[in-house]
Amino acid sequence: MTEEMEEVHDSAAVAIAERYLADAVKNFHDWGARYAAPEDEIVDFPGEEERVTHLIEIILEYAKKTEDALLRFGVVPDMDFGYATALRLTEDKVTSAHGVKLVSNRWGWFVVEMSADTVRRIAHFCRKRLLFDRIRIYAQLVHYFNELRGHWEDGPGRFPGEYFSGFAMAIELLAREVGEYRWLCRDPSDSQGAVAKQDQGVS
Repeated sequence: MTEEMEEVHDSAAVAIAERYLADAVKNFHDWGARYAAPEDEIVDFPGEEERVTHLIEIILEYAKKTEDALLRFGVVPDMDFGYATALRLTEDKVTSAHGVKLVSNRWGWFVVEMSADTVRRIAHFCRKRLLFDRIRIYAQLVHYFNELRGHWEDGPGRFPGEYFSGFAMAIELLAREVGEYRWLCRDPSDSQGAVAKQDQGVS
């Protein structure tokens, strides 16, 4: 891919992220508390790097498929993901959780539980990714959380606090990364002018 095409795709990634973010904030009625960003927490996930890294690669695949289709056709449906109730066998019982099912020819399939713990893990292992890839990853997470709530909103189950905490974390992470992108794209002369006005007491 040429540098010019990369710039086009990166711009599309930001535009998609801003759309997902606006939709999520509008629909997130429980936005009363703010949660600490996962990357700022001292957390260790021994033995999980390979699994979570594969999951991050799948999420990026879905993000880039969306960009490709949007740039090519101007309109795109969600990229072949669905929602499922995942069962997990522990030492003494079977637990269940609502999640998004992602499938990749290269990496296999994952059912990703929509929880704060999931967001913490993903954020921890994508700290050193490029800014545009972090925007893609967090945008997908925000979208999955937002659409999951609508998918099961009228169902018999109620969402646990972990869901709302994870949703809030994903929103905050995405907002922070988009904000960083906008700050990097600012016109330095505008900010210098604003500082000058502030120093002169001009509002």
